[in-house]
Amino acid sequence: MTEETLIKYLEFLKTECLRHQNDKIITDDELNQLEIEITRFTKRVKENEFSEKLKFEISKIDFNLDEENHNHSKFKIFNFIGGFQGKEFKEQENRKQRFLKLYHDLDASLFNIKSIL
Repeated sequence: MTEETLIKYLEFLKTECLRHQNDKIITDDELNQLEIEITRFTKRVKENEFSEKLKFEISKIDFNLDEENHNHSKFKIFNFIGGFQGKEFKEQENRKQRFLKLYHDLDASLFNIKSIL
């Protein structure tokens, strides 16, 4: 992977995060597809010999898409009101927040990587 390909891949991941985050519903399939792309990206980065600064900047990106780590207490009332619908709503909001956080991480890292190169 060249440095140009690295930048294009990060821009692709950033665009995908924003696209999925703006959807009304983030399905399990969309989540799995993005996780596959992230795994593919991290594997390709490990296989290449980039500078230590570049590797450090990439390592700062939090690619964890586990939606249970975000937004815990914000929508608890919906669990009591709607039961399953409240749980589904909370899950979707957590996914959207996670995708938005990943988008911002990718955006910041992309800026820093471009300044390194």
